[in-house]
Amino acid sequence: MRQASKMISVIVCTYNRSDSLKKTLWSLANMSIPADLIWELVVVDNNSYDNTKEVIECFIETSGLPVRYVFERKQGHSYARNRGVREAKSDIIAFTDDDCIADKYWVSHIVDEFLSDPSLSVLGGRVELYNQEDRPITIITHKERMHIMFYQQIFSHMVGCNMAFVRRVFDESGYFDTRFGAGTKIPCVEDWDFIYRSYKNGYKTVYSPNVLIYHNHGRRTDNQVNLLIKGYTIGRWAFYCKHAMRGDIDIARTAYMEIYWLFVGITKHLLMQKSIDRQKRAIRAILLGVIYWIKTMRVFRKFL
Repeated sequence: MRQASKMISVIVCTYNRSDSLKKTLWSLANMSIPADLIWELVVVDNNSYDNTKEVIECFIETSGLPVRYVFERKQGHSYARNRGVREAKSDIIAFTDDDCIADKYWVSHIVDEFLSDPSLSVLGGRVELYNQEDRPITIITHKERMHIMFYQQIFSHMVGCNMAFVRRVFDESGYFDTRFGAGTKIPCVEDWDFIYRSYKNGYKTVYSPNVLIYHNHGRRTDNQVNLLIKGYTIGRWAFYCKHAMRGDIDIARTAYMEIYWLFVGITKHLLMQKSIDRQKRAIRAILLGVIYWIKTMRVFRKFL
């Protein structure tokens, strides 16, 4: 049992999204913060070449908030997140992204969750669309609180733009895997990978719908959606490879079942003379995920 804390560090990592970042920062500035809650905002600039630094500096001058600007030269979301964790001063560390809008009580609800349950170590929250004209993707809209008891629930209830941890999870389980995340060949799942590792290490993990973020992702076309699905498939299969190759039977079984149902779908479509373009895209992304993961492994590098 850890001692409950009323201090929280909020980390926002950003790369070349200065216009979107402005909205994110001001949503954080407009939150309702209890007088006895101590918090800080750490904004990690992941080597942006637009006017991100100027936007952050202007926000620091005008918002009156405890904000720190950190520059991380190593490209990749995991590098940026890890730098944010190292810079954070609080026992509770929360993450959102530079295309998100925080609910007025986002930070308050996070702290309340940890204060009400000192055994809680990992917290995820609800993600709703900010703009209803955007496609309903990259959101999590479950309305019921859930103690994550099965690893599959991580994939359906936890997402990187709305998550929080106690510091000892990083101290004892390590940091985000820098082979995953935006800015790398494997463009996502650094969040799922870290949460999964924490879950396997026995840390209590909870999803709370009261912990609310709005995703202002702006994707509205089929091409944008297909590119996102491709990235998630690449990331998911690199994740499967990482853990299955380490002897994780649960993940190996999950990967097998995904392939099984993919080929069942292909067979049905062929028998019904329907297009299998979607399945072809999935197979290509799966192969890329496997290849990209293998390329990260030292034992194979000399052959590639």
